[in-house]
Amino acid sequence: MSWWTFPFERLIGVLQRINTNNKIGGPLEQTILESYSKGANLRRWLRRSDCPEVIRQFKVLFDKAFSSHIHADSEPRLNSGPLPVEVAHYRHDGVNFSRAKTHMGNSLILYYPTPTSASPIAGSIQKITTSNQGVRLHVQRQASLEPGQRDPFMRYPSFPAKTYSAEMQHMSHLDIIGFPSVVTHVARYEFKDRAVIMDLSRVRVNLTSNILSDSVANRSNLYTNHSTTDEYVQVHRINMRCAWMLM
Repeated sequence: MSWWTFPFERLIGVLQRINTNNKIGGPLEQTILESYSKGANLRRWLRRSDCPEVIRQFKVLFDKAFSSHIHADSEPRLNSGPLPVEVAHYRHDGVNFSRAKTHMGNSLILYYPTPTSASPIAGSIQKITTSNQGVRLHVQRQASLEPGQRDPFMRYPSFPAKTYSAEMQHMSHLDIIGFPSVVTHVARYEFKDRAVIMDLSRVRVNLTSNILSDSVANRSNLYTNHSTTDEYVQVHRINMRCAWMLM
């Protein structure tokens, strides 16, 4: 059994998005150290017996805003009224779900649109509502490929990726689902008029061996068809990279 490395890559992305203002190599590290020291001193002062009572009353808010163990949205408050109230994001079982206009990456999911659906599909959360009936996700489906277009990942049933259209499906009504219908978050990579959707489940069982066997089984067929050579190279490189990551 292997563990998916996506959380580490997200952490690297967070570090890369920090605005350094070209001050790497001293000033940035000093700022981080000083900020950490100030925060530690403030936390220590709030725990002192001689801390003013009026300041202690704000400690709960301080913990929610800055503590690494207590998060303001770790225990979302459900709307107790009958009318749904829209929220920007919702944390469920330690996973953050957001509407597309708040955070596109956290809005992309793989889900079952109806209780009778045989297989999950990809979509983007457009709205999140809470009421006394619970939390509901309003999801717009990723459009399927046009007739005649081929999905190169169909040759690799063990590889968790599928090709869709780059457009979202035009729907008169969005799919309204609960969290039990959500399978996992997905990553979306768009190129030209298509989008590759990849399942980001954190646990894969025997995925590496299955990817390698699928690759070997399809290699001869792909090499004999010149029109699919580019597709083979693209998919094979992704397969090998992900197999290496999961070893």
